[in-house]
Amino acid sequence: MEEVKLKQKYVKYIEGMISQMSSAFPEDTNKLQRDYLVQNIKKSSVLLAKSLQEEAVFQNLDFEKHCTYIQIMAEWSFHKEIDLFRSGIPPKYWRIVMQKIWYTTWEVMYACVQNKAPDNVVLSVVERYVNRTYEDAVEELKNSNIISEETEENAKRQSNIEKMALQYLHERKMERIKHYVKMAIILAIIGVLITVLILKFKIFGVIGVLILLVGYVFFSGERHY
Repeated sequence: MEEVKLKQKYVKYIEGMISQMSSAFPEDTNKLQRDYLVQNIKKSSVLLAKSLQEEAVFQNLDFEKHCTYIQIMAEWSFHKEIDLFRSGIPPKYWRIVMQKIWYTTWEVMYACVQNKAPDNVVLSVVERYVNRTYEDAVEELKNSNIISEETEENAKRQSNIEKMALQYLHERKMERIKHYVKMAIILAIIGVLITVLILKFKIFGVIGVLILLVGYVFFSGERHY
């Protein structure tokens, strides 16, 4: 049977998605790891896209929904590959773990589409099964005496998705702090200027301040329309 060629719209979507992901690499990854990860994400995404085109159960979904599933697969590939980079597991076994994760992700998506599960359920179930598959694969390596118990524990502790979430929350907190400090400085400067105007010009200073406040309220209100 002749293999179905991947449509160009899928190719473009995958390339754009990988380009966006490339800016999210953690600082503790090197060029070889990044190239390896990009290559694996591209391969797994292309295989999934072909499956979405070919499998009857996926053909009732539109292109946008197909892209959602490709992105889910790619994002979990991204996070679990980075967990493997940090795990201490020898590189030659990374692909074994990832192949199990890719297959599990595909099976979960297939079952979810069959049962017409909403997107939030798909995301939740994929997350649960991806993490379970990762841990089971790590345990298999330990039971086969490929890795030590210490490496097993270290591998299971890894969670790049949680680290990225914590980093995002920290950055948002720092942005809010900077904003409050900036506003406090501006208010202090305004307070000093108002005090100087009132003390120097008395009633005319008060009138001037009121005019400035009314003008500010008027023009800032206009910008919202």
